[in-house]
Amino acid sequence: MSFEDELKGLVNEEIDTFKHVDVADYVIEKIQNGDISVDEVAKFARIKARQGKVGEEIVTVMQDGHEETRNVVELDEKTGEPGWIVTNPGGEEYIITDTNFKKKYEVDPENEKQYKPKGGPVMSVKTDEDISFVAPWGEEMRIKKGGALIVNSRDDIYGIQEKEFNDTYKSTGKDEKENLDKLKELVDYEKEIEEKSKEDNVMLN
Repeated sequence: MSFEDELKGLVNEEIDTFKHVDVADYVIEKIQNGDISVDEVAKFARIKARQGKVGEEIVTVMQDGHEETRNVVELDEKTGEPGWIVTNPGGEEYIITDTNFKKKYEVDPENEKQYKPKGGPVMSVKTDEDISFVAPWGEEMRIKKGGALIVNSRDDIYGIQEKEFNDTYKSTGKDEKENLDKLKELVDYEKEIEEKSKEDNVMLN
């Protein structure tokens, strides 16, 4: 067996250990079961960034060699500009649309070669198992146990590995019940539960 085949086998073996989920349903189920750790967090880490070239592929790889996801630079539908390639302090790279980049970051006045966060806080949900899911950009994302899901809306949920999350985000200290109420609002929890109840009643009748 060649080294390449052996490496491919190891990667496939790692992927097979991840539980594939619909990430929005996964969050809703954890809320319903009362088995959820949710916190409001804000990004504090400075990042480096450059505007990418259309068609450029970025593979997001963690310091431990874990491949988290892949993405390709595309033109932003709103601005007509290519997406940005962001490099976190740990060295991992990922792509963000031009609209989101300009909304979330600005040049750091203390060091014009880097950018600082300017967006508001976000809701995070801790993962208690290895999961994989389709990220908002249409590619598979694999988050290890202990990582975090960043929830912006029902259709905009992505993940961050535990170390990278701890190196770039910090809690705002907001009340846990307030955090849970906000999370329910973001994923349309009440609506989803109501629709599920109706479906269950139809099946019983």
